[in-house]
Amino acid sequence: MKFNQKFDNWIGFGLTDIGLVRKLNQDAFSLDDTLQLWVLADGMGGHAGGEVASHIAVDTIPQVVRNLLSSEASQDIQLDRFESILSQAIESANQSIRKEAAQNESIHGMGTTVVVVAITCLPAGHQAIVAHAGDSRAYLFRNGMLSLWTKDHSLVEERLALNLITPEQVRTHPLRHVLTKALGIDPQAHPTIQTCTLEPSDLILLCSDGLTKMLTDHEIQTIVRQEFPHLESICHKLVTTANRLGGEDNTTVVLIGLNPGGAPVKI
Repeated sequence: MKFNQKFDNWIGFGLTDIGLVRKLNQDAFSLDDTLQLWVLADGMGGHAGGEVASHIAVDTIPQVVRNLLSSEASQDIQLDRFESILSQAIESANQSIRKEAAQNESIHGMGTTVVVVAITCLPAGHQAIVAHAGDSRAYLFRNGMLSLWTKDHSLVEERLALNLITPEQVRTHPLRHVLTKALGIDPQAHPTIQTCTLEPSDLILLCSDGLTKMLTDHEIQTIVRQEFPHLESICHKLVTTANRLGGEDNTTVVLIGLNPGGAPVKI
């Protein structure tokens, strides 16, 4: 498996906005089309701690992935090995956040969610490796339909799985923002990692919960469908709509689509 291909590269476009309520933007994202790696993080903890944690995550993960890939003896990396590399990068970011917090009392206890997508090419087609911890999400938009790839690491999701609450109660439940996983909180992050096969017309959407607080999945799907395949237009419409509906949190979105054979893309 060759991680970086010269042709048929996927490209990303991202946008972050402070919203209408918060005084600080604690979201962050990174786009690395060359590495075929995209990261989104939503920080938490203290006035400045969340901002520090999210930026550590989006800076550390690509750096560690790049270093680990460059140390591989062969360019042909097995899929399970790359999943391991992604896991190591996230665990490294977790340790960096914990170390920074331990050295500075003002940001003690800070943390961040994270969602990461890496795309590689196999003989069978493009594969997306999706890793996450927390409630920042990855969606797939295919053939006009939006589907959720990730499952929030949250208390309400655990209660939903046990049939203690209904899906309708999740959006308004008083404990809906209590996370069961995030970077910086525990000695090990234990991200959830999965691999999905992509089709050429697919779009991948990464977002912080500032978007999903304001818009339902159906509303997100409608906007993506209306603006498809223009990545920048989709991002702007999602963010402006979240703000129009109240902008209760920072909102960050990243859209990833295929750039066939290096042709001009619809950004």
